[in-house]
Amino acid sequence: MKIDVGIINYNGGEELTACVKSLKSQTNPVRVLVFDNASTDKSIEFLNAQNLDCKIIESPKNLGYAGACNGLLENMDSDIQVLCNMDLEFDPTWAENLLRCFERHPEAGSVASLVMEKSGVVNAVGVLFGADLFAKNEASGLNIADADVREKEVFGCYGAVMSFRKAAADAAGKMDASFFLFFEETEWYFRHNLAGYKTVFCPDAKVYHERSMTTVRYSPLKLFYSERNRLRSAIRLLPLADILMLPVRGVVRYLDMAKGGVPGQSGDGKKLSKVAICKALAKAWWQALCMFPKEWATRKMYQRMFGNVPAKVREILATYKLG
Repeated sequence: MKIDVGIINYNGGEELTACVKSLKSQTNPVRVLVFDNASTDKSIEFLNAQNLDCKIIESPKNLGYAGACNGLLENMDSDIQVLCNMDLEFDPTWAENLLRCFERHPEAGSVASLVMEKSGVVNAVGVLFGADLFAKNEASGLNIADADVREKEVFGCYGAVMSFRKAAADAAGKMDASFFLFFEETEWYFRHNLAGYKTVFCPDAKVYHERSMTTVRYSPLKLFYSERNRLRSAIRLLPLADILMLPVRGVVRYLDMAKGGVPGQSGDGKKLSKVAICKALAKAWWQALCMFPKEWATRKMYQRMFGNVPAKVREILATYKLG
């Protein structure tokens, strides 16, 4: 089986070139594509200067993560396809181990890589959910010695690197480019599950990740997109009773999170105010409410495509329940 790897780049600097080099050094050759989301730095110049064998697609405007993923999917034709961030370094045997896992599990639509820091801290093994679709990465922040890194079935791939069969991507359809950032891969993997495609976690397919290069940790921007897109997805997928409970569950969760204190600064060192956080949340809820008619229409479309979506999603949430 051949592998197409598509990298989404936005101001990746020299990290982009390092990512491509790690892919071109695989023990199992892969085809590399780069989708540049109208970067304003010299990341594409750095890459071109290395004369590496990769296809570069330059967008005249920033399409967001989902839009870039769709642009890459349109240029891929291999049976196994991968979408990933530019701030990754792939272990030399990653592709080889990934293909072996696909061969061991012909029923699986996707294989999730072990994404971790070089220090041994895990980014994610799988994804777990609350009743309101609040998502949390399983084993995030744990040392690899303390995490459950057995080969096992998981909800879907961690968004930093998603590996799947072309047939699964075709069945799920395109990502929703209107999400722009965050939760787009989660909503997409709900569709993978609804279409009957499962994901297997492969601990031998190792990828090293520098977190949040494109977006800043704890930033109001990240909070806005995450919450708005979670709510939009909830309207599309959840049973009606759970949709009506979204405000209550949201308030309870926000209050619980506030008990731990609000970070004094975002990941880039800028001062983080409670007012900015509240404004981001209010904007997210308002936009999701305004989009309700559109999301309800999407819900009906999914029902036609996948059958009884709320019942199936309830089963998915029961399987991958946040404790």
